[in-house]
Amino acid sequence: MTHTELRAVAEGRALLARLGRIGDLAVDNRGQVAVADLGDIAGDPTDPSPGRGRTELLTAVDEVTAKVLAEEPVEPMFGLQVRHLGGALAAERPGAGPSGPVTEPYLVYMFGPAAEPAQAAAVGARQAALAEELGGVVSGRKPYTMLGVGERAEQAFPAAALDRLREIKRARDPHGVLRANYPVLG
Repeated sequence: MTHTELRAVAEGRALLARLGRIGDLAVDNRGQVAVADLGDIAGDPTDPSPGRGRTELLTAVDEVTAKVLAEEPVEPMFGLQVRHLGGALAAERPGAGPSGPVTEPYLVYMFGPAAEPAQAAAVGARQAALAEELGGVVSGRKPYTMLGVGERAEQAFPAAALDRLREIKRARDPHGVLRANYPVLG
């Protein structure tokens, strides 16, 4: 392993050790999983229900970040997940998609119930507060497939890639037949 890889592993283990002390915020469910049990991987509810998610890409996990993630309350959310990225996601390669490589080593996913407007607003406020507390390690980029309420495609793509996607959309779908939750036009 390179020095950078060893550091990333150490940072991840340090964070997991901190999270492990506060209950089941950190769960490692790696291994073979039957298709019927896929919902158990992240401890997600398996019955449909309205929810509100927010994702932030992190450039690092330092002491301040680990403290926020491990010690700040998550309520009224169900919880949050810290995912270690890298590998093929971070590699510069042809066909990597319009977003390019995901060079941020960590992703934080926050999720909570949104069965009624007041509940959804409280969850959204807590997510925004946690993102603010994470401060300078939040990159500001968003994975397109993980955009949330109030976010736009502009947050997921570099300007040149977004311009190209818009050009393709206008040329190939001038009548707006193909739709997306986070359209590149509009």
